[in-house]
Amino acid sequence: MALAALEKRARALATCRLGVALAAVALSGSIVWARFDPSERTVAWAALAGLIVVFIVLVLVHARVHDAASFVASVVRFHERGLARLSRSWDSLPSAIIPVDDDHPYSRDIDVFGRASLMSIIDATETRFGQEHLARLLLQGVPVVWPEGALARQEAARDLASRFGFRERLAALGGLLPDEDRRDARAVLAWAEQSDYEVSTATRWIAWLLPAFAACVVAFGSTFGLSAGAVTVLVAVEIALGNVFGARMTPMLDSVSARRSWVTQWRTLIAAIESESFDAPLLVELRRRFSSSGRSASSEIASLERILGFADARYNEGFRYVFGAALLWNAHCAFALLRWRARAGRHLRGWLDALGEVEALASLAALAFEHPDFVWPVLTPEPVFEAQALGHPLIEDERRVGNDVSLPRPGCVLVVTGSNMSGKSTLLRAIGANAVLALAGAPVCARSLRIGPLQVATSMRIEDSLEGGISHFYAELRMLKRIIDLSKSPGPPTEETGSRAGVLFLLDEILHGTNSRERIAGARAVVRELVAHGALGAVSTHDLGITVLERELEGRVQNTHFEEQVVGETMTFDYLLRPGIVQSSNALRLMRAVGIDVPDLARDELLMSAPLSGD
Repeated sequence: MALAALEKRARALATCRLGVALAAVALSGSIVWARFDPSERTVAWAALAGLIVVFIVLVLVHARVHDAASFVASVVRFHERGLARLSRSWDSLPSAIIPVDDDHPYSRDIDVFGRASLMSIIDATETRFGQEHLARLLLQGVPVVWPEGALARQEAARDLASRFGFRERLAALGGLLPDEDRRDARAVLAWAEQSDYEVSTATRWIAWLLPAFAACVVAFGSTFGLSAGAVTVLVAVEIALGNVFGARMTPMLDSVSARRSWVTQWRTLIAAIESESFDAPLLVELRRRFSSSGRSASSEIASLERILGFADARYNEGFRYVFGAALLWNAHCAFALLRWRARAGRHLRGWLDALGEVEALASLAALAFEHPDFVWPVLTPEPVFEAQALGHPLIEDERRVGNDVSLPRPGCVLVVTGSNMSGKSTLLRAIGANAVLALAGAPVCARSLRIGPLQVATSMRIEDSLEGGISHFYAELRMLKRIIDLSKSPGPPTEETGSRAGVLFLLDEILHGTNSRERIAGARAVVRELVAHGALGAVSTHDLGITVLERELEGRVQNTHFEEQVVGETMTFDYLLRPGIVQSSNALRLMRAVGIDVPDLARDELLMSAPLSGD
């Protein structure tokens, strides 16, 4: 309603502006062409002046209404994105394009990025540096300072979750950036941090002396006996020199002033953070970074904005080639930019990093606010993963089924068996996704979760490479070898506790690219080695031969399973994890369900066991 009212008012003001402008043009024509007596002409000029004043007022009011409408539209967009995240409307959410190393241990397998991903339901950022910082949180693994690093982000996200108005304003201000500009600050940062553009003292003197010379010639030329022609020639020469001199400064001015809209929006975003009274120590520290230059970052950026505003005057061709050249406008704007860069340029990246970190933390806060049933994980000094009612955060609330998962110490493994479509892969991805959220400092989709320093490593979505000559089986072997190597040296001890991080491995349908005899033997060998190195995790499989590990590694391996329920010809799943080994399978039943004619296995086994005729 507010947006519609503002847009209606803006249209009305635009119509009034047009009407006043046409009236002013008509009145100007009548003044020129109509025959007025002196008193009427005075009244006409006064009316024209009044129309001009009214037009200027309408322009200013229209600009304010237009800005207000844009802000309200940005607020609406903030709420629409939140609703889209809640409803899992993936096509309505932006898909972050984040370059990730192909060897990253888990990003591909547990849907960190892309459509229908963790990033999709978390990302509430509006700038590129905010989005990149959030991506780094989801990719980092175990923070260097454990558990203090993740706890500090938890506390900051809790603080921001209660500051809905602040998060709304921050996102709305960021949303005012043009789409093509919103995501990139590299060009401005490159300019702010370079130091290869120096101006000599002679150049600075010339920039002052030439305009002063032209002003003296115009003001005192006749006093010194110069003719009008001589004055004109001297001023023309000074303007020509000013054009040549100013042209040298144009490339630098163009590279910065083209991003003026960015600078304006950064200032308002940073000012919003500077004016907020945070409670969480991490947020207080981030706000403090905005005064690293001795002045507030918003004040420094406002100075840059003013300089760029003056520099943009050169886009008026008449001013640029005459008055601007005579005053060496480009040179003085360039000098002002260089002074700003010397004073504040080296701080700009730190300010934008702090802004990006606040945006990322606000995204974690939005996840907590939008999902009050999610919980904050308990972070422990030792590698452990114990959850109650653990669910997958990408599944809608009404369809999600929670399961208890217990990996209470290093060297513990769940072997998960079950029929097709029963939930084995979803459980593994739920474990991985929630571990990533917990390590980032976010709430998790569970009733409770205890987690220690764990590096997530997965082997789930295996891709062969025809170009690289890599088969599906060999690609999986490479992934398994990488996980085993990681379990041997998962990382340095955490700074605070001195305990070493562990590995949380998730292996889906392990070694399914070879025959069953070798698959079972190989899978058992892989699990034994991972257990020997203290890794913990889960393995899903259809091969019941792997379940003997529970007996071979007593106390280390726990067999669990999912199963289907069949009533008549109808097959359903409850997705509940149960102890023990699955006792049923549904492959042939599923084949029949999709229209593939397969024989009845029990009948065929009975026929094969019957004696041959004549025996």
